[in-house]
Amino acid sequence: MPEATGAEKNIQIRFVKYDGSTNGEMVVQVKNTGKTTANFRAEGLFFVPQGSPEKAPQRLGASGPFTESGKRGKRVHQEKLALAPGESKTLRLEVFCIDSHRSSPSSNTQFSLAKNKLPKKMQETMKSSNQAIYKKNKGSLRKSKSAVQSNMWKVRDADWVKLEGERAVEKAPRNGKRRHPMQNRIQQRNLPPQSAE
Repeated sequence: MPEATGAEKNIQIRFVKYDGSTNGEMVVQVKNTGKTTANFRAEGLFFVPQGSPEKAPQRLGASGPFTESGKRGKRVHQEKLALAPGESKTLRLEVFCIDSHRSSPSSNTQFSLAKNKLPKKMQETMKSSNQAIYKKNKGSLRKSKSAVQSNMWKVRDADWVKLEGERAVEKAPRNGKRRHPMQNRIQQRNLPPQSAE
């Protein structure tokens, strides 16, 4: 577990598969290899596509609650999971693009968990602003996805910090010429209706 302390150091995270494109669900297996109960939280985790960064699609950051994969009945969204010693679970994490100028991955894209979490300041800003979006939509992940995705790009671009999997020239220019194809669609949906002349 990146940057973990205490019992959380014993949590191992293994990439299983990705379901999505610009955003979606990252399926991971988490296991507590320690001798005491450890809590798993997805906050701050991000995933780097395998291969050369110069050609790789977007990196994906976890945001919001996650669910246990394969559970029957209603899927329960949670932000923390207690793992008993030796316990293993397969989870589906809500993840979003953090590179507005890169192309989208597919379900065939292989990812690795970054060795470090997103910077603390970025984590905190993303968490508080995304929570406000979820609250506005009464906790609905489906209704919140477009706004959360736009917010992830906004926070990332506002205070650019070099992250694992960076290209030689990474940051999109401030004039906005390089934009992720989905960013234009999302912004168009959020524009106020034009009045008839």
